[in-house]
Amino acid sequence: MHRTRMSLDGLPMGTEKVAQLRRWISSLVTVNFDLEVGPKITSVYPPLSLSHSEAQNIAFSSFPDSSHFEEGSQTHSFRIRIRDSTEGEVWDDDTPRPTTIDGFIYGFSCFTRTKDASSKRGYQQTSTVVLTHLAYPSLFYTLISKLGPSFMNHGGPMLEAACHNIASWPEPIPGTNVELGFLGTVIHAEIPQAIELQQAMSAVPKGRMGESDIQILVSVCPSEPPILDHLEAVISHLWSIWECVVLSEPMLIFGSSPAATSIAVWWLRDLLRPIPLSDDFRPFFTIHDVDHTVLVNPRQPKSGLLLGVTNPFFERACKHWPHVLSLGRQPTPQEKGEKDAIVIGPTPGWKSTHKRYTSRDHALLKQLEQACRGSEQAKRQASEALRQHFTSRTTALLVPLQRYLQSLIPTPSESRSNLSVPGRLKPFSDAAFFVSLKTHGAPLPFKSNAKQREFYERWLRTPAFGLWIARQEEVVQGVLKGMM
Repeated sequence: MHRTRMSLDGLPMGTEKVAQLRRWISSLVTVNFDLEVGPKITSVYPPLSLSHSEAQNIAFSSFPDSSHFEEGSQTHSFRIRIRDSTEGEVWDDDTPRPTTIDGFIYGFSCFTRTKDASSKRGYQQTSTVVLTHLAYPSLFYTLISKLGPSFMNHGGPMLEAACHNIASWPEPIPGTNVELGFLGTVIHAEIPQAIELQQAMSAVPKGRMGESDIQILVSVCPSEPPILDHLEAVISHLWSIWECVVLSEPMLIFGSSPAATSIAVWWLRDLLRPIPLSDDFRPFFTIHDVDHTVLVNPRQPKSGLLLGVTNPFFERACKHWPHVLSLGRQPTPQEKGEKDAIVIGPTPGWKSTHKRYTSRDHALLKQLEQACRGSEQAKRQASEALRQHFTSRTTALLVPLQRYLQSLIPTPSESRSNLSVPGRLKPFSDAAFFVSLKTHGAPLPFKSNAKQREFYERWLRTPAFGLWIARQEEVVQGVLKGMM
């Protein structure tokens, strides 16, 4: 792959500092657009070993498929699979890369377009990117939103300042609250005990919060812009969309920009918690991704796949997918009649084969409808209410299973009488579970008892259920071993 390097010779970083930095991020990357080869990496700081396909993936994922503004900046994110280093290194470095839990690299990009008379196109396009092994979108969106404009205004020294700030942070220990200094701002960050746990904001004492301080839950979707901005065309379908997510249904998320698709995909991924993530999700996916033919082909899409795209190509290539969420708002009758109106990709809305099992919350639906016509503050409040509503529904989904699970835990006497076999859950019986469900019911507002049973029959066949029951087995075994 063609590339040029921005000179970073005057920005050395010691081995110890790099090791401390890589507790949180891998590197900061700059990408420029070249008229001959397209996006290309121009610097990686501190140096990081990347294979050819990783470097190409990062470069193309850092840029939008098309820009809808003459000048300005836009942030988005992407998720790419780590490739085998035997493919050949194009950015060589002996420093060990951070190990990943899930085998993916997360990128958070600030794309900037500025007028430039010296360019053949009349403008310059640059992306500043944070690469990390941590799936903490709220944290890294906060960082790149500050770093991108600072780098464009002041150049390479801002990368050095950012890296030294991050290297001074404490260890990212699960279940802790940390204060993180970054380019003049203090971030009060709450780290979840586990990535599958739902996060809720706790109060930080007022005396510890300065005027420029920010409080965030690292694993959730950023609250700005309000998610309602992207979901306006589908608010009456949100209950169907939530059901598809928890039932591990594949979904194509189409938007006019990677900023829209990446926020929406992170938001949907967050609603799944505390159910384990069973498959892949891509906040922004391009036709240049090396996994393109694996994820997009004539076969049925993989269970649980959430694919965020902006290229109209995917509307044709994924026409056999069962669920397509197109972000934005429905055009007004006047806009529909305008001859100059250009629609790229599917019209905002929800196309699906899914038949809903649960009832809508009509009070919340009314609040959403009013917020769409109201102020930005109303949209923020409605967006937060929306997240709380669906996260509580995901928790409620598990109540009948957790109730039945209690009957599978061996008593202390049973555990002691069978010391040769480590304590473990009794086998899960679908028939016994449905007897328990019929007796005790479920807190979710199902349309009927038949719908309730059908929903759980489907959920027990999802890969998410297999992961969930395996995690419960691990927890129970740990408790029982402690009692023996």
